[in-house]
Amino acid sequence: MPAATAYTLTYPRTADRPEMSVRFTAAPDAKGTWTVERQPLGAAGRMLTGDQPRRYFGDEARVRAEATFRGLVVRECLHVGRLLQLDLEARDIRFRNGLPTLDGMDAGEWLDAMGTD
Repeated sequence: MPAATAYTLTYPRTADRPEMSVRFTAAPDAKGTWTVERQPLGAAGRMLTGDQPRRYFGDEARVRAEATFRGLVVRECLHVGRLLQLDLEARDIRFRNGLPTLDGMDAGEWLDAMGTD
């Protein structure tokens, strides 16, 4: 059975923005159904209201789930980039081994470095 993919993007901390991160997962169950979730986390890992999980069935379930996972992660990276007043585009975010990168570095670490005062 294929392995689950998970990624957590932490928003760079600023004086006017509380600690926050968003966890993304794409995982199969025993029947082959893939579920993709986006779960925001507040300070101290407190769960915030998340999106409805997306479920995919059938022959193309894995491919569709991976595409959704990537789309959600890219959208969140672009959002963080806008908060930091960076001119990022979707094509700037590349995936290596299923995880997002910017300039060859983990996307979350790169964004955090750009957001450091």
